[in-house]
Amino acid sequence: MRITQLEYFESVARNLSFTKASEECHVAQPAVSQQIRALEKELGFALLNRTTKGVTLTEAGRAYQGEITAILQSLDRSARKARAISLGSAGSLAVGIANSGQTAVLGAIEQFSTRYPEIHIELKRAHSLNQYQQLSQGLFDVAITASPCVAGHSDVLMVGKHTSALQIAMSKEHPLARSSSRLSTSDLVGWPHIIADCESDELLKTTYPYLDHSGLTPIIRVEDQGIGLASMLLGLGIEAVPEEVFPSLQDGYVIRHVTGYKAVLETGWAYLAGNQNPALAKFIDFASAHL
Repeated sequence: MRITQLEYFESVARNLSFTKASEECHVAQPAVSQQIRALEKELGFALLNRTTKGVTLTEAGRAYQGEITAILQSLDRSARKARAISLGSAGSLAVGIANSGQTAVLGAIEQFSTRYPEIHIELKRAHSLNQYQQLSQGLFDVAITASPCVAGHSDVLMVGKHTSALQIAMSKEHPLARSSSRLSTSDLVGWPHIIADCESDELLKTTYPYLDHSGLTPIIRVEDQGIGLASMLLGLGIEAVPEEVFPSLQDGYVIRHVTGYKAVLETGWAYLAGNQNPALAKFIDFASAHL
């Protein structure tokens, strides 16, 4: 049996008219009659009672109509869903995120999800140190990251770039937090500094440009920003934090103005240039216009 045969039968059964079915299906009436007879022959039983007064359903035809209607509706839903996926309006998108406390990031994901409710969003932990490998292995389609973390990889593109001013944060119990004197960058040298590690030292150099990397200042390298913030709040070291992250931090930290410290950090959504996921294409368009 063919889909057209089922469609012709469903139309006749619903309209109880070959004429209306032929008009609805945009084919000649003899073709409708011929295809339904072929369907009945294949099934081995009659679906319709044909009389000079018109057409009615047999008991078998009435039962068959219910099943066929459900099948055709299911096929239509499947086609619409597949079409939406091909256009990027449905499907799934895996998003790498280093810190669930980044409210601005979660807000962007919420906006995208509201615009495209049929796209399933899956949040995954993104580690700064091996973020490129995670992208390459397909663990996620797109990730929020600092530009220095993916620098040097020509197959990685970024969208929705944003530059943030950095400030030095530390636990309220840190000795520098209790100091009443004005701090300068020279006062920070020698104290442990926290950094969400990357493949190279580009992020370290961008974040703490006043360090001479002589080894006099201990560097605490952590695998993602969430662990870095926790380490800072525990008093294990000081950390440079983007201004928009401040509201998401729990109590127990202070921000110290440091004379001579004017570092900025560029972040954005990174993805592989060769990723053909239609849902990713929708996210890229969204990020380009709204982020």
